[in-house]
Amino acid sequence: MAKIENPKSYTGRDLETIFFRPMLTGPDATSLGIKIMYNMPVPTTLQFWKRAGDILQKYTASGWNGGSAATKYQKSIQLSKVKAEVGYSADDYFNMVYELITNRSDVNLDDLSGTELEAAETALFKEAIAESIRATMWLGDTSRSDTLNTFDGFLKRLTADIGSTDTDIKNTTIPASFTANSDPDAAENLLKQVWNNASELLKAFKPQGNLVYLVTSDIYAKYEEELDKVVLESAYLAKQNGREGISYRGIPVVDVQVSAYLSTLTDLPQSFIVLTDRRNLALAVNTADFPGTEVRMWYNPDQMENRQRAVFMAGCDYLLPELVSMATTTVTAGA
Repeated sequence: MAKIENPKSYTGRDLETIFFRPMLTGPDATSLGIKIMYNMPVPTTLQFWKRAGDILQKYTASGWNGGSAATKYQKSIQLSKVKAEVGYSADDYFNMVYELITNRSDVNLDDLSGTELEAAETALFKEAIAESIRATMWLGDTSRSDTLNTFDGFLKRLTADIGSTDTDIKNTTIPASFTANSDPDAAENLLKQVWNNASELLKAFKPQGNLVYLVTSDIYAKYEEELDKVVLESAYLAKQNGREGISYRGIPVVDVQVSAYLSTLTDLPQSFIVLTDRRNLALAVNTADFPGTEVRMWYNPDQMENRQRAVFMAGCDYLLPELVSMATTTVTAGA
């Protein structure tokens, strides 16, 4: 078998159950630190309920004196139709798919059925789409002409709303020389400043366990180095064995892993910290309510090339600026 020629197409229910839903749910999706909304009713609405305040009243024998309902905040997420296309030479494609198959311990190399090949091809394309969605979710900008421009990402939306009023996002400036800072607690001090600048509403949500620091890799690495310097046996062991995750004041610190992309994008801060509630940032993907959504994989004999295409809707947004506190480096004017 020198090439893979069987065409495959996913539409309707198969598109959801085989391709997208496994990719957008589970531990990998949860580790992103945001809310993922897949095939929610259109228009896709991000909503948040704020608990009512004092609802207790003095008892009376009869009558009704209902209090005010809980406050509901909502915002529609603008979805954009996007297309993913990948082409591989037949030999390269076969080698990649074959490697995915042979790396499994339960595979029978003497009997590679169509199901085995289909699963491997699907896994290959899903990984590429998931990474593209993840990068665009953070760094997307529709005003760009070349890369990550299919929909506006969180960073563009958040930085556009930075200001000094009560309804603006509060921001702390990260020095351009942060990574070379000799202060032994530079990263910790930044995390502390972001916390101190947070609104009382955001701080009040801490006991619910949904707050998260979303940071770039340089912030994460420097904070981890600072933890390594703590003179404790646990820190010594963690320095050798690594850590599954780190936290500040009980709030998880998550590396969003976009630094490789940021180095090529001069229109965005190169380092940032976002403190928010996980339910405040949402990615929406829809494959059910729009015509033409599909995933297709086929072999082109004229070009001797295996091709993959996906068409779907995607977008992201945040709901409340009061539930965001940030720190960013300054974007150089005219960069």
